[in-house]
Amino acid sequence: MRGFWDLVGFEYKKILCKRSIQFTLILSVLLTVINVPVALYGDYYVYGMPYESNYTAMVKDRAYARSLSGRPLDTGLIMETVHAYAQIPPADDYQSTLEYQTIARPYSEIYGAIRGVFNTASKRFNMEDFQMLTKGEADGYYSIRHEKLEQHILQTHMSDKAKELVMAMDSQIKTPFTFSYTDGYSHYFMMINILGLFCEFVIAVCLAPLFSREYTSGTDQLILSAKHGKNKLIAAKIFTGFSLTAIIGLIQLTLAFCLSLTIYGPEGGSAPLQLFNALYPYPLSMAQTALLLMVVSLFAFLMTGAITMLLSANLKTPFGVIVLVSVLLIAPMMGSVSEQNILLHNLYQLFPTQMTSLSSVAATIQYEFGGLVIHPYVFLPLFALTLSVILTPLAYHIFKNHQIE
Repeated sequence: MRGFWDLVGFEYKKILCKRSIQFTLILSVLLTVINVPVALYGDYYVYGMPYESNYTAMVKDRAYARSLSGRPLDTGLIMETVHAYAQIPPADDYQSTLEYQTIARPYSEIYGAIRGVFNTASKRFNMEDFQMLTKGEADGYYSIRHEKLEQHILQTHMSDKAKELVMAMDSQIKTPFTFSYTDGYSHYFMMINILGLFCEFVIAVCLAPLFSREYTSGTDQLILSAKHGKNKLIAAKIFTGFSLTAIIGLIQLTLAFCLSLTIYGPEGGSAPLQLFNALYPYPLSMAQTALLLMVVSLFAFLMTGAITMLLSANLKTPFGVIVLVSVLLIAPMMGSVSEQNILLHNLYQLFPTQMTSLSSVAATIQYEFGGLVIHPYVFLPLFALTLSVILTPLAYHIFKNHQIE
């Protein structure tokens, strides 16, 4: 085994000693550090003049939300918020009014958490509508939420079994929600898709030369004629590829998560996911959701590594590998597929960059096979693992058996 680990160490040196790889790794970390607090850059403007910095606004809104944390999101708190917003006079920019800043703003997180339930297909529920919300509508908030989600589920083309399963999960969600400040988790959810793209591109850059470099340098002839050329050395390359992928992914995911909680606040881990999006049907907390996102993203990275190694074994130059992987990563982010076409929708979620999105991991549409219903956050990593297991021996045998020139 010592010989194997020596080979792994040699492969790591070949990758990490390249200036271009070092630059890419450092840049990816810097981009993560810069991207996490990106919402705090700049100022909020009123009539063309800076009103307050985004950082000051975050600190102020965080203090307001913390003062309400622990309270049930029930009729009393909803109507308290309505009465505060009712004090805002008509204005082109209601957030610039004194009444909003002094009376309504302390409840802005409550307003943001519940307004989505009252949106309809034909009309967006705006602040003026909220000002006229009745006690009866506030009493029926959770009924309206459940009915809206149920209607959406029934309109899908999922099987009856899948529909019943999703509605059963929703019935397990404890109501009323306990309000909590959750911006640390919310920002992590919103940025992890871009973070996933960064990581997957870095993985492609690092692993693209793993096999193809041997073709361009002519060392493939030496490798395949060496004592360990057709087994241990190739296995060491593959182990290096997956282990480096896991290390890059874990560092980036953990760094982004820790920075998000440090900058925006660590509270809200036990709060329900529905404070982020009231229409998600899963009885998960914010912390559980963050963990699932990290796990699924890590498997998406490993799948990206497997695809990159397969292409590297097939193509003669690292540049071609990077181009093809980049297309695979970026192209799916430029479109979308309707839930009405379940087959295409579910296939679309299997692209590496789509796997790192909360909308894929916590999608209402389930995966179904012969009567078996599988949640997206279970199926996505299983698919990534299965594809990686299939592609790895292909990469091994392609490099092992390729024609030496």
